[in-house]
Order: sequence, then structure tokens, then C-alpha cells
Amino acid sequence: MLLAVETVSNPMRMLHSSHAQARHLLLVVLCALPPLAHPSAQTGKELMAEACYNELHHQKQNALWESQVQRRNAGHVTREQEIETVDGPVHRLVLVDGHEPSPSERKQNERRLSELMQNPRARLELKKNSQADEKLLTDLLRVMPDAFLFEDQGTQESFEKLAFRPNPTYRPKTNEEKVLPAMSGFVLIDLLEKRLARISATLTQQVDFGYGMIGHLRKGGTVEVNRIQLAPGIWKTTSLRIDINGRFVFFKTINRQQDEAHSDFKSAAPDTTILQALQQIGVK
Repeated sequence: MLLAVETVSNPMRMLHSSHAQARHLLLVVLCALPPLAHPSAQTGKELMAEACYNELHHQKQNALWESQVQRRNAGHVTREQEIETVDGPVHRLVLVDGHEPSPSERKQNERRLSELMQNPRARLELKKNSQADEKLLTDLLRVMPDAFLFEDQGTQESFEKLAFRPNPTYRPKTNEEKVLPAMSGFVLIDLLEKRLARISATLTQQVDFGYGMIGHLRKGGTVEVNRIQLAPGIWKTTSLRIDINGRFVFFKTINRQQDEAHSDFKSAAPDTTILQALQQIGVK
């Protein structure tokens, strides 16, 4: 009877005691359970697919930049000012082999920029070339996760290294895609933002177009792209090296031999036009 009276007269004590016992029982049960497994890590293909998706997503953002571009071509090193516009990049020659351009080089550069300023057809051609390169890049990013087999080679600082080789079940649909089954190499993917930081690839076999009658790309060619993060969500190419020999060039505006490096990035207005960029660099 005393117990019954105490129980009725102290309902809050019973409630607290019940909660305490329940918490204790829950802790005992949790400790007795085996530890939960961590979520399975992404496969190489899944990581590459996410990186390619992010590249495609951010490609649609209208972030424009100005930079200095150093190009090596035919034994010469040129330096140019590049301003990205909504219709393609505008370039102004700054240095040739470390020196001011010669009078003839300066005149040729001024003539090219004046043509771009005065001739709407020249601006339209620049826009078409830029759109063609953008479409090519978009198409390749869409198929890359399926075109290759990926092998995780571990973490390097804040990057994951994936080796890739051709996927024997992949069937290319375009001339551009025909190059992929002949390429092997590796990529570095930034683990924080899941973005492509480096791509290094080699043509491990010759690529023929039209059974070699239209053209071919020889075995041994290389492509290397390095990129850096300029701001959250913003990645830009700092260096691009292409060394591919053959007699068929499928890229609209990219040469088979190309070696360029970008530096001194500055943000440009997101709606910069070709004419505005030309005015900015002093073209009249």
C-alpha cells in the first residue's frame, strides 16, 4: 500500500524514472549493435559522371573573364590580352618573343581587330566558332563517363586520381567521338567541388576517318589540360597542350599543335559584347 500511495502521489518521479530507464535501455541496445557501415564510396565512373555533370551545369553560367595568354607556336612565344565575351573571346597582341610587336606585326593585329569592329560578318564568324567549340565540349562531357573504364588510383592532396582506358562496349556516333576509343590517360577530380582539375590523355592507336581516306590521327598524340579554381564554382583552364599529328582536323578553331597558358585572371562584366571588349582595348 505504501508503494501504491507513493506511486500515485509522485507521478512526475515515475515519468522521469521511465524516461531514464528508456534512455539507458536505448544506449545498451545501440552499444550491442554492430557499427553501421559507412555509405559506399563512389565508383570511378560515378565520380567522373558527377564531375562531368558539374562542368556542364556551370558551363551554362555566364561568367566571363579577362586574362593574359601565352602561346607557343612555330618557334615563337606570343603574349595576348584575352577578354571573354558572350559571343567568344577577343585577343589583342601584347608581346612577341618578349618584345614589343614589330611595326608589321602591330599593323596586322590592328587590321584584324578593326575588321572585327567594323564587319558584322567577322563578329558572326567568331560567334559561330565559339558556339561550335562549346557544343563539342558539351557533347564530349556527356559521353565521357560511358566512353571509358575508370580505375581509382587514390587521393593526391585534395584530388582523386582516376586512370581511364577505352570502354570496349562504347560505340561512337560522331567523328569527334571516334577519337575517344583510342585514348587512355588519367584525370584529377577536385573532391570538394567535384570538378575536373586535370586531364592527360594519349592516343594509343591511330584513328582513321572514312577508312583513312578522309583523314587520320597518328598514334602517340597527346592532350593535356590543367584547370584551377578562381572562385566558388568557377574553374578556368590555366594551360592547354595539344600535340596531335595527322591530316584531318575536326576541331573548328583548335589546332593540332597548341600550347597556351592563361594567367592574371580578372572578372569581366557578365554581359560583355565583342564591341564592348574591342572598345575596352582601345579599338576605334
